[in-house]
Amino acid sequence: MFPFKLGLFAVIISIFFRVPVESKCSKGCDLALASYYVWPESNLTFISKVMSVQISDILSYNPQIPNQDSVQSDIRINIPFPCDCINGDFFAHVFKYTFRVDDIYEKVAGKYYANLTTTEWVQKFNSYDPNRIPDGAQINVTVNCSCGDSSVSKVYGLFMTYPLRPEDSLDSIATETNLTTAVLKSYNPDANFSAGSGLVYIPAKGEGFVLIGMGKF
Repeated sequence: MFPFKLGLFAVIISIFFRVPVESKCSKGCDLALASYYVWPESNLTFISKVMSVQISDILSYNPQIPNQDSVQSDIRINIPFPCDCINGDFFAHVFKYTFRVDDIYEKVAGKYYANLTTTEWVQKFNSYDPNRIPDGAQINVTVNCSCGDSSVSKVYGLFMTYPLRPEDSLDSIATETNLTTAVLKSYNPDANFSAGSGLVYIPAKGEGFVLIGMGKF
């Protein structure tokens, strides 16, 4: 009987004196970057709207864009956004998107947000039935981000959320970012850089650092 009583006592103690669960994050950071793949027929007006950022701020992180009214498609551009600690659990930012009558979650995630998130991730943070989303409804679009990891390195203070594409590999990204493969792998230990999809996080030192071949910031 003694083991049973001891177990029951432990349950009672756990009910009345709950041990707090350690948070995975405590605060976010003011700045992260998104590597946004410019799809055909998109423009900076649309991108600035869905990413909740001023066109002037986009241009300041993309000096390679000579004219805000004409942006080449099928390239990546840098989009600044805040990186928040969501419920003490993970780093992300929740964008608000106004649903239109011909939209679906897959289109929002894969096209409008350039695979910075997934259909499943969008659906998880919304209560709407995917087949019954009213026109004009505001939905949550959650994009993951990183504020770095001091246990890995204190050198890098800025991180980019980078959606992998079929043409990407560890070596190609290292070449574009002027980083070593070891640095990239240290921040993405479980990533397959040749997977063709998914997210990795690209570190940068900050002022004057060239990222994704898109210019200095």
